[in-house]
Amino acid sequence: MLRAVLVRKRMKWRDVVVAVALLALMALIAVKLEAPSGGDLFSSTARAADGDTLTMGGRRIRLSGMDAPELTQPCKRDGAEWYCGAAARAHLAELLRRGTITCRLIGTDRYDRTLARCRVGDDDLGERMVRDGLAVSYGDYENVEALARAERKGLWSGTFDRPQDWRLRHGRPPEEPHDTAAGYLSMVLRLFGLD
Repeated sequence: MLRAVLVRKRMKWRDVVVAVALLALMALIAVKLEAPSGGDLFSSTARAADGDTLTMGGRRIRLSGMDAPELTQPCKRDGAEWYCGAAARAHLAELLRRGTITCRLIGTDRYDRTLARCRVGDDDLGERMVRDGLAVSYGDYENVEALARAERKGLWSGTFDRPQDWRLRHGRPPEEPHDTAAGYLSMVLRLFGLD
């Protein structure tokens, strides 16, 4: 009887130690993911692939937190059709010409595209695209989108389908909103070979 009690106490103590060790490991991983490291920040020139994707050093980078119209997607303004997807790409290209682009990787999406937050000077490219009305919020930038909508900028000056809705109607695969936490989880899973 005494031996059974001692074994149970030892097992409980071991469970507590294992739980504390796992929590400490998770905290260290979280700190590492939050802290900038040499591998997740890079700078270069870039070119616009479309309104929410750029190519930098041979790598395609999807801007996180926003969604721009597809290249061939039309919108309407004053009763006339205009190609808002092409306009979004042209606007991103204009922003990219302002200087060196700095991107911080935040993970990959379910299509294995690199997700990143990118800046040119003091401008967050995703935020600027949404603020200028040529992209919509998609996991972030909701208050900036509200300003663009109130000022009737870009897409908000007429009628349009949200890019996600347009893709679904035209047989394109659905895309989940970009979630930074999911991006971090993806990186952790890859780190342990569990993706």
